[in-house]
Amino acid sequence: MTAPSEHGRSVRLPHRFIRGALGALLLFAASACTEKFTSSLACPQLCGDQSATLLDTTLTGTISLDTALTGFPLLGAARDFTIIAQGDTIDVRLVSRFDSIPNTFRHPSATVDSTVTRVDSATLVFVVDTTIGRPTVPVTVDAYDVDTTAAEADRAALIPLFRPDRLIGSATYEPADVRDTLRLPISNATVLAKATTGAHLRIGLRVRPTTAPARLRIAGSLFAPRLSFRVSPDTAVAPDTVRLTSFTPVGDPTIAAVYALYPVFVAGAQPIPGPGLLAVGGVSGARVLLRFNLPEVLVDSVNVVRASLLMQQVPSRVLASSSDSVTILVNPIIAGPQLTDPLLLTQFSGSGSTIGITPIKFVPKDAGPRSIELVNLFRVWRSAGTANNIRAIVISAREEASSPAELDFVSSEGPVALRPRLRLTYVPRRGFGLP
Repeated sequence: MTAPSEHGRSVRLPHRFIRGALGALLLFAASACTEKFTSSLACPQLCGDQSATLLDTTLTGTISLDTALTGFPLLGAARDFTIIAQGDTIDVRLVSRFDSIPNTFRHPSATVDSTVTRVDSATLVFVVDTTIGRPTVPVTVDAYDVDTTAAEADRAALIPLFRPDRLIGSATYEPADVRDTLRLPISNATVLAKATTGAHLRIGLRVRPTTAPARLRIAGSLFAPRLSFRVSPDTAVAPDTVRLTSFTPVGDPTIAAVYALYPVFVAGAQPIPGPGLLAVGGVSGARVLLRFNLPEVLVDSVNVVRASLLMQQVPSRVLASSSDSVTILVNPIIAGPQLTDPLLLTQFSGSGSTIGITPIKFVPKDAGPRSIELVNLFRVWRSAGTANNIRAIVISAREEASSPAELDFVSSEGPVALRPRLRLTYVPRRGFGLP
């Protein structure tokens, strides 16, 4: 859609209609909301005199696509995952795979390998990212043997394996202990059995709070979880260190590598919002894609000094952590007009911070009008041109899928007065004709 109809749907307007309507808007803006600014605020190359006229207008119907997608970051696109326990509302766990456990070792003074017949001090070592905050109460991390022949994405087969008879390790950490590296003891007998039989060791991690909800962000991109154990009481034999490895699905090593470390959403993952709603953040990793259909005159023939994306926030559909603030990022889409699939478009976004789009914080439980500044994006669009770059942005949470907190906004299918729109303040560029 390119403009709203009287029934709340969108219709495509002819180019001459758009130019005529825009001309009326500009004429109204010039007569109703003009002001002067001095050369201290202007660009000398645009203003031959010491003042220029500021025109201000709010445009509706310029968003040709707005949609929300969930499931970010995509598997394989990130290695940092958050395990969360928040009662029955939020439950996110993590699986780490060690599909190759050594069954032999060599003593420094020997010339042949020896068979592993004992395992001692088996420990899962992982790094916690504390930038999202540290626990305020003690937390317990449980480890389970979740090896199965079921398909990787089969939650129905995997979740029941987090049960007491498959518990292979547990440790409770005081808040002061959660600094950087955590060590979780693992059953020596389990590791030995996997080594001697050549079986896979797949460890499912679950966090349990004591008196308050808990979450731990496992920094897999910085230091992937590792398994360490000793195979000999002789200190001359160094401990074995086993790194993440996945051999399934068979025949596709790229996908298998993705499943070496992956999250399991037991509860709390929200579906894609229905009509009328856009969502950002939450454990579902929701993103918003907005594509603009702007008249060329607003990009090529005026000097935009302020551009605000106006959106109407509504109270979050997710009650958990609704009081937490969420930092959102606005990133431009770096793709040509031939790419139209929304899921692919969200993966071709550049860094908004490099062009001056400032991250901004909102609180999920709040409601009301919100403004996101995009003036620097207009300057990029003018230099890139429509042949090389579509005019679209992705709005995402800074720490995707690491917090239940989700922001919700009215979409272009919501009430007309609350739909996303653009407010522009601009100066006509000399030498260019306006409609």
